[in-house]
Amino acid sequence: MAITTKDPHTWLVIEDQKSGKKMEIFNDETPNHDFTIPFEVNFSDAATPAVNTVTLYNISKAHAGFPKKGMKIYLYFNWGSSKKLICEGFVTKDDSIHHDGVTDSKVLYFTEGTNYNNVKANRLKVEKSKTVHKSKIIKVTEKGHYENKRVSVPSVETYKRGPHKGEKHTVNHWHTRQVWVPAKTKNKRVPYRETKTARSNKTYKKGTTYKALIQGIANQCGIKIDRIQLHKNPKLTRPYTAKGKPLTLIKQLVQKTESIINYRKGKFEIIDPKAEKRTWIDIDDQDLVQPPSNNEADNGKETWEITTPLIPDITVGVGINMKSKYLKGRFYVKAGQHTSDGENPQTQCSLAAM
Repeated sequence: MAITTKDPHTWLVIEDQKSGKKMEIFNDETPNHDFTIPFEVNFSDAATPAVNTVTLYNISKAHAGFPKKGMKIYLYFNWGSSKKLICEGFVTKDDSIHHDGVTDSKVLYFTEGTNYNNVKANRLKVEKSKTVHKSKIIKVTEKGHYENKRVSVPSVETYKRGPHKGEKHTVNHWHTRQVWVPAKTKNKRVPYRETKTARSNKTYKKGTTYKALIQGIANQCGIKIDRIQLHKNPKLTRPYTAKGKPLTLIKQLVQKTESIINYRKGKFEIIDPKAEKRTWIDIDDQDLVQPPSNNEADNGKETWEITTPLIPDITVGVGINMKSKYLKGRFYVKAGQHTSDGENPQTQCSLAAM
């Protein structure tokens, strides 16, 4: 590749999104713009954003007091005058100014992108309405009224035959007559229907694709996924109820698709680590600061560590076509770091074979 390591440029932009005010510090090592800006930018295939640092030397009180926690930060670097973003995120810690007797320095800590790890599980609940049948007891007053009632009226009659012929006896006969019923109050049960609203976890039906499921959970919880590239996209074989912390659920689902979550220059993405369609960079011995070193992880998967002059285009998931006599083949970046002490910008990264 033969990286051209001349005319280094560094840009640091800090923006107050509430007021719209910005502060930009620019370094191209010329007399008017020779502000040393050391930095350390990390990247990896992790679901949580990396913590990065940038150091400012001998800046005015007004500039030193501008950055505040929560402000947006952009860091650019390139060998030349065209800007290339290496990271964007949010200030998480505004360190105080340190003085060593000669130089004032101020360290800013910032995360790469937005950390969604603290999104709560109740964001997954949705409101559902349903009609329920109920009843209540009410007092009802009935007006006074006449009512037909049967009454027993006795009469004396004489037996006309039998052993008691000629004897008298009393016989009761039923008659109907109108009787006045006074007004009265009584309890009455009255049925009615009521609409109730309850919060419950959303359920996705059988046949929903994993991509649609991941997007549904993310959209419901305000998680912005800038890119979804799944290695596999199976469908649900049974209904799925989304319960738990949203980021944890997304991690579990992504793992089943044989894909990975990462932050690429501040953007939350899900990518296919085995995809051929990606940015490819050729690296040969002219680009290496030192020969590649081998590293075998606990899971038995072999990785290689390389160090080059700072290459802004390198980030997690980028394809590396190694053409060194020490290492040849096609790899992708699993993790790495862009660093500069103000004079020696470098990129260190861990490579995994395709």
